[in-house]
Amino acid sequence: MRSQLALIVGGIALATMVGAAQAQHAAGEHQHADAAAIKNPVKTTPASVAAGKALYDTQCATCHGATGKGDGKMAANIPDPKPSDMTDAAWKHGKTDGEIFTVIKDGAKGTAMRGYGARIKPDDMWNMVNYIRTLGPKPAR
Repeated sequence: MRSQLALIVGGIALATMVGAAQAQHAAGEHQHADAAAIKNPVKTTPASVAAGKALYDTQCATCHGATGKGDGKMAANIPDPKPSDMTDAAWKHGKTDGEIFTVIKDGAKGTAMRGYGARIKPDDMWNMVNYIRTLGPKPAR
């Protein structure tokens, strides 16, 4: 009986956390504390930014556009929410390097943004973060 009650209480807690996370995603800008705590281990150098741009051009520009405005050739075919404009100050899934890295790695729930963690090496994703930082305002690192 006690174990059943523990399962029910645990299930309610999990459902509450999942519901809160979904509401946070639907509400607009938000932070991901665990991802925000991740520090970028790749120094921003011209070589890192160039490597990140090369990957961005092949993996991201189709949706996010050549200059990061969210206006790539596939953007019109993507249901809402549309691809992020990385040149403005609105960073829906967080503004830190760790949050940007996590979105690249895992994708973004409720959007067409898929995760690249299985296809792109971590250092290359950090290079992409360093390049993305050059596209617009300099949010908190």
